[in-house]
Amino acid sequence: MRRIHVIALLAILMTSGVAAASNKAPFGGIFSGDPLVEAVRKGSLVEAKSALMDGSSANKKSTDGTPVLLLAVQAGNLELVRFLIENGARIEARAADEATALTLAAGNGSTDIVTFLLDRGADVNATGSLREPALIKAARARQNAVIRILVSRGADLEETDAAGATALEIAQRAGWSDTAALLRKAD
Repeated sequence: MRRIHVIALLAILMTSGVAAASNKAPFGGIFSGDPLVEAVRKGSLVEAKSALMDGSSANKKSTDGTPVLLLAVQAGNLELVRFLIENGARIEARAADEATALTLAAGNGSTDIVTFLLDRGADVNATGSLREPALIKAARARQNAVIRILVSRGADLEETDAAGATALEIAQRAGWSDTAALLRKAD
């Protein structure tokens, strides 16, 4: 019975003005995320700027170990990606699964973010999750516009996935003749 009372009390404290008055979660942030992580998750540039001014790091990670830069990429928010990198976020930061901002953006088809990251020095051939480079991620997701960008920036067409397949082989196996033709033309 006491456990229920404690949980109810915590719920009341969390929803009351206690947390709002200090702009911080009660109990040292145990029940909510870092202000920068939350701002990026909400897609709020204003709140992200405020969090950095209050001392948060552009290299902050969420509780699952995902860098805020990758959260912004995952959301497809170029404005936040740009802001974080301009404020010191490491472009080659990795998530727990080894994904990088570039491999994530490539797989998601975010051409504007892919271009921005490459312009800022992201390694076009760096591997991400499953040891796959951005070109493999883009081919696997049939992201032809991203493939064009990566190839024009020097992506290695001979890179393979963990099973030893190139981007061209992945496209051929999937039956994506347009993607396969694009990769053959690049070769």
